[in-house]
Amino acid sequence: MNHKVREILVNVARKRSLITYGELVHELGLPSMDGAWAAHPLASIFETLDQEDANAKRPFHTTVVVKSKSKNRDQTPGSGYYEALERLKGIQARNSLRRLEVFTHELQALYALHS
Repeated sequence: MNHKVREILVNVARKRSLITYGELVHELGLPSMDGAWAAHPLASIFETLDQEDANAKRPFHTTVVVKSKSKNRDQTPGSGYYEALERLKGIQARNSLRRLEVFTHELQALYALHS
């Protein structure tokens, strides 16, 4: 499953696009994101992918997974993404401005990696 998720995220990055958590779980045939994140199958998959990326000194592939793609809504990853960045890469992003800066930097680095 991890390989399939990484493959989807790489394809999204190659297109310089984003995918929502809902779109990803639908594509993978996983349960919807109705409960706690830690209990969802994606949580452990994302942890593994983020660890692999951190160990390889790559931008997180999970950067392309966002809460919403609507211009009127939050087009950034969930809080667990920023917790993983701090835990695995030492990058702190504890306020909304810093989160946006970090997200934008990781996203551009990921797009560049796959261009």
